[in-house]
Amino acid sequence: MSYRPVFRCIGLILAFCLFVITCLPAAPSMAYMSVEEERELGDKLAKELQQKLEIIDDPLIKGYVIEIGRRLLKEARDRRFPYRFYVVKEKEPNAFAIPGGHIFITSGLIRLVAEEDELAGVIGHEIAHSVLRHIAKAMERAKRISLATLAAIIAGAFLSKDAKGTGALTASAMAMAQSLMLKYTRENEVEADQKGTMYMMGAGYDPRAMVTFLKRIYRWQRFTSPNVPTYLSTHPGVDFRITYLSDIFLSASESPSSHPPPAGDLKKIQMRLFIEERGAVAGIDYFSSLLRERPGDTDALYGLGISYIIAGRAKKAIPILSAALKASPADGYIIRDLGIAYFRTRQIARGLQVLQKALKFFPNDTAVLYYLAQGYQEEGEWDRSLSLYRRVLELDPQKVEIYYNLGVVYNLRGSAGPAHENFGLYFKKKGKKDVALFHFRKAWEYYQDRDKKRQLQELINECER
Repeated sequence: MSYRPVFRCIGLILAFCLFVITCLPAAPSMAYMSVEEERELGDKLAKELQQKLEIIDDPLIKGYVIEIGRRLLKEARDRRFPYRFYVVKEKEPNAFAIPGGHIFITSGLIRLVAEEDELAGVIGHEIAHSVLRHIAKAMERAKRISLATLAAIIAGAFLSKDAKGTGALTASAMAMAQSLMLKYTRENEVEADQKGTMYMMGAGYDPRAMVTFLKRIYRWQRFTSPNVPTYLSTHPGVDFRITYLSDIFLSASESPSSHPPPAGDLKKIQMRLFIEERGAVAGIDYFSSLLRERPGDTDALYGLGISYIIAGRAKKAIPILSAALKASPADGYIIRDLGIAYFRTRQIARGLQVLQKALKFFPNDTAVLYYLAQGYQEEGEWDRSLSLYRRVLELDPQKVEIYYNLGVVYNLRGSAGPAHENFGLYFKKKGKKDVALFHFRKAWEYYQDRDKKRQLQELINECER
């Protein structure tokens, strides 16, 4: 970390503050859950929340947030559990952490920030809440509440009344959310600010951006949405936080000297979130109107192109994205979505050519990898296809359909054992144990390796229970 002297001083001040806080004796009567209990609770609660909230699955949006989180986690050095980040389709700005390293950020919050540093400030703050175990400690008081009820309370307390799954919440449930756990104390916020801004500085982000963000969201709620649950209602003392963080950081007139490269193109991420929130038809209307005002505008062309892709009209997107690429030939986002448009219109050879270029910009983009795998599958390049499908599964184990794709390619290649094994895994994860059992038994017949036979026998036993 190579900051100018004033930022080194700030870091030392914050480190001292944290030392004092962490040395304070804990209340002796509290017996907090173990790390393993926290992990188990968090995983179960996250699963419930994913049923109640609309989680955005766009690889570019997810990848952008994950990359910022990765940089901050490197500074946090929290090895207790793997952190996972979720972007919730919700127009109201908010962010929250639940036990076990699960961090949720609304699309409205990402659309509100003006620069990546502000978003890094929010993510760092939530990581700090997790490191400090604020929510895990508070949830000790909610042990008697079922996970489903707990998830509903969280959804209602953090999201707007229109959010999926929150309509049936009662006033008493909302009151329970406030009294039990979902409103951090001012002391919690101070601790999370201090740790979070240290993570920011360590990663090269400007901690002053946190002050800017707090001021922006404070103004936003006062003038835009004063009566709905937002960041301010669950993260109290914002006016106080603005004052003390300003005293610490705004006296520093210089920026960090080692700012990291952008984790992505925030403006394009915000455009994609706009379409996620409003829908593809609204996106087509909005960006068409923008192009009438600013003919040839690259961003407007990009927005219109991806709106057509999402609307299922990829053929319309191709000339629009081609025009955008002509104006900005090195833009990885445009290259990527043009390649996807080619695939959607069955222009496989052109799609492969374009997405190979996109892969240089987005090596971990599951959509790019998936389309390339499909392309090589159609071209008969089985090994390349299998390698890419496996990479998708490695990056996103929740994409269970990839097991089916693997089964198809192994079958085309003439590898019956692996084909049946992957079909079995697909149907097992889909809850169709009888079909899975058939495939596992067939795979067992084809494999000769003893270890593999033993693994398959265990899967057979699981399906027979």
